Amino acid sequence: MRFYQLLVAFFVFITGSMSAAIAGDQARLDILGYSEDGRYFAFEQSGIQDGSGFPYSEIFVIDVHEDKWVSPSPFRRRDEIDDSNGFNPVALLKAARAANRAAAAPLLKSLGIDGHGLTVGSNPITEISANPFNMKVNLRPVVPPIDESMEIQLMEFPLPDDTCASYGAATKGFQLNTIYGGEARVRHLDKSLPKSRGCPIGYRIDKVVSFFPEDKPPVITVIVHMAAHGFEGPDGRFLAISGRL
Repeated sequence: MRFYQLLVAFFVFITGSMSAAIAGDQARLDILGYSEDGRYFAFEQSGIQDGSGFPYSEIFVIDVHEDKWVSPSPFRRRDEIDDSNGFNPVALLKAARAANRAAAAPLLKSLGIDGHGLTVGSNPITEISANPFNMKVNLRPVVPPIDESMEIQLMEFPLPDDTCASYGAATKGFQLNTIYGGEARVRHLDKSLPKSRGCPIGYRIDKVVSFFPEDKPPVITVIVHMAAHGFEGPDGRFLAISGRL
């Protein structure tokens, strides 16, 4: 009996270690918010890269009206670390993020991006009881609501990429719709896969961030979590789809 118990414990330890060893990295998301007029939005994703162990930070600044990046963003930093003298991932990531924030600061300041906006819907990958492809939100924290609710719908579909297929990755694209005020709108529809995504294999709605600037049109940003083919398993990254209501 003792031998059997030890054998089971060893099996659990080994399988658990193997699962951890092949896990990809899930980026941390930080919302930097909108500009005062709601025209611009920014967010950061950061983490420790799977495989290499290098800390990274990426800051994206978006023209909300045009739903496109504002040059010279995105700001991407990955610090190649020599760990022969030890490895402190917390300190290394903190340093990489601070350096990247400093690089992005002039643009963020010039556009007036200063934390405006409110997260009105959230469904992170750790949430397993909600629908990852549909979310319905009130756009302001007012009770009773003074606005109509908005429904967000995400649909995945196969979108092959020859390079990714050579890695064994069955890549996907997505369509994002909103329904608000009785109007259904296609906010995003992939026709091809941008190289910046790598090899995406899945998507889900992660967050909805709204903002009602004074004397300006209200705006929303839908943060989409993307699973991408990674060195040690699926990596988690974020995309932002922005626009006016």
